[in-house]
Amino acid sequence: MSVRVQLPPVLRTVCGGARVLDAEGSSIGAVLANLSKSHPSLALHLFDEQGAIRRNIVFLHDGQMIRAKEASARRIKPGDEIVLTNALAGG
Repeated sequence: MSVRVQLPPVLRTVCGGARVLDAEGSSIGAVLANLSKSHPSLALHLFDEQGAIRRNIVFLHDGQMIRAKEASARRIKPGDEIVLTNALAGG
């Protein structure tokens, strides 16, 4: 199942300047794993040392914000688009 993944500017340099990548998977977590196989340099930015999706990444899918802890369970359909962005913190 092919989906489109829109990358933030900071990750585009790791993927040769690509703004959007196509990937396979039935969940956001599976799509990230697929991207890491085709673009190994992305893995350091997407996953922590234990293999979990980094907490500072937020996803936009189907009009909803999805946090990293929910991403592995978030189901996607062929043709969907996922937008990767960084969580904002402050106070």
